[in-house]
Amino acid sequence: MATVSLLPNSRGLPSDLTINDQEVHRGGEGSIFFTVDAQYVVKIYHRPAPDKQQLLQHVLDLGRNLGEDEQFLAWPLGIVDQLNGQTKVGVVTRRVPASHVPLYKLIYSPLDAMEQFHQGRTWLEYLKMARGTAAAVRTIHGKGMAHADIHLKNFLADPISGEVVLIDLDGLVVKGFLPPQVKGMVGFIAPEVMMGKAQPDQSSDRHSLAVLVLWILLLRNVMLTQTCYDPDDEKHDDELGYGQYACFSEHPNDRRNWIPRIGTPFFRRGALSYRTLTPKLQELTERALIHGLHDPPQRPQALEWERALAEAYDLLISCPTCRQSFFYPYWLQPPRRRQCPFCGASVQPPFPAVLQLMESRARGTYVPVRMIVLYHGLPIFADIAEPGRLPPFTRRGTPLLGQVVWDAKAGVHRLLNNSDTPWQMLAGGTGMVRRGASVVLRPGLLLSFGDGRRLVRVIE
Repeated sequence: MATVSLLPNSRGLPSDLTINDQEVHRGGEGSIFFTVDAQYVVKIYHRPAPDKQQLLQHVLDLGRNLGEDEQFLAWPLGIVDQLNGQTKVGVVTRRVPASHVPLYKLIYSPLDAMEQFHQGRTWLEYLKMARGTAAAVRTIHGKGMAHADIHLKNFLADPISGEVVLIDLDGLVVKGFLPPQVKGMVGFIAPEVMMGKAQPDQSSDRHSLAVLVLWILLLRNVMLTQTCYDPDDEKHDDELGYGQYACFSEHPNDRRNWIPRIGTPFFRRGALSYRTLTPKLQELTERALIHGLHDPPQRPQALEWERALAEAYDLLISCPTCRQSFFYPYWLQPPRRRQCPFCGASVQPPFPAVLQLMESRARGTYVPVRMIVLYHGLPIFADIAEPGRLPPFTRRGTPLLGQVVWDAKAGVHRLLNNSDTPWQMLAGGTGMVRRGASVVLRPGLLLSFGDGRRLVRVIE
């Protein structure tokens, strides 16, 4: 065992920590150790820059008021000053629970995802991981910083809960204050950084985030180059393939990185298409990797990804054939075109009900905010009715609002009120829907969940 002494002003740490002698990992920048109480991770740098401690102190100070968003980040908590009495430079972070594994082990290849599916995981957990990834980057950007090294090896994920934690936060970037120390990982680096035309910043982070979010959802690198541009120089080949000639694999007018399996059901050795995602996620993908690929200002912010991924929770259904979760493609007409992207089975009647949530923006004026999909047996939670609310990461403990039931005799879905607040039919019917009563979900129905709450309109 060894003793690590810390500089003052750490965040809730004692002045000394005891670490195990055995390195957990040794990288090019430093060696990683666990404390003997298994609470913290200590990184000791091999050859730190003269101003490394000063830079770490700035990062430490910027993370003092993260609030609940700290769940997504392994933020530095203290700075190492000595190791067994000898001067050293290092950093201390919390130890992420052992249930978390490196994200790349869950998504690096389709086989990794298949292994998780065989263990009972569903695509819902992958959607949660994508959302947590966006939330982590949104938190950093909200502090005026950039990460500069966003990729699948800098996140730890719990495949059961879908929770993720961003690590390697000791090299954060603040423009004009904390300079970038790395360029990132090839495949995630923005084209302008790859070509040496710009330094890593929030704009390049947005590119990296888009690539990672889509890798998590589609289980492949959507920017993977399919062309060799320099057979004699691998580094130059990467600089061209991910820089000047970077191209989204599903670009409508440039098929240089297209792979033939795109659109074939995943369980038939196919590749998931971004067109299986919700319309909002499709739009963000196109802004990030088509319009904004070589025009950074057009790239979506992390907050936009986070919101779209959260809203997508309420568009999931489960395939009765393969038991996998997927987004119900309500945008495809007629409904019989709608298929499970994992096994290819067509969605069979009764088709889910598609509804539009609406919120008040001015007195008496309501605007659409997002779509939801309802089907037999689905519980409806109170967050659905609350203005400004996004679906939480988990609805465990969230009050129940109602439940959807299929009335086979009448051939309609009904929404049963399980709350104490009466609902009012504003169009497509009249009267109140009190506790224990139900309303038929027919197209044209406009339903109010109560004063100060959202409205919902049945689309189909």
